[in-house]
Amino acid sequence: MGVFLFFMIRFGAIHRLIENAKNLSADAVWIEAIDNDVQDEIIRLNTQEQLFDQGIDSQGRSLGDYSNVSVEIYGKPAGHIRLYDTGHYYDSHKVIVDKTGFNITADDVSIYDEPLTQVWGEDIIGLTEENLNSLKEWILDNYLIYVKRELLR
Repeated sequence: MGVFLFFMIRFGAIHRLIENAKNLSADAVWIEAIDNDVQDEIIRLNTQEQLFDQGIDSQGRSLGDYSNVSVEIYGKPAGHIRLYDTGHYYDSHKVIVDKTGFNITADDVSIYDEPLTQVWGEDIIGLTEENLNSLKEWILDNYLIYVKRELLR
């Protein structure tokens, strides 16, 4: 009788695991994996690392350097263009997550006459291949944590 009870308990746990697996949603798992911390990192990679630190767009292309006039007259730092004047553009970045992936949006209104994406191109919003690859492990970790939690609940 003890062995039979042992197998019944084990079967119940296996049955619950199978039922939990049936209820997993790929869409929910993906959305859970791109949590607020990952979204913050996506924005940091786009604004701080790519634009501010390196002066590149999502294709890895340089935005160029500030001219002498920009540096001497307008007080821009010497070196690469950062697209940082008031901080509004960087602060406006948001990550929209859906079941097919994520998109980065930003208010590209400029203190100048044209939107930043018209002057510098649409690729100023987005991540380089290198930065996308750096996110994969983080997203995979979140993905696995969610699946494990849902399976074992």
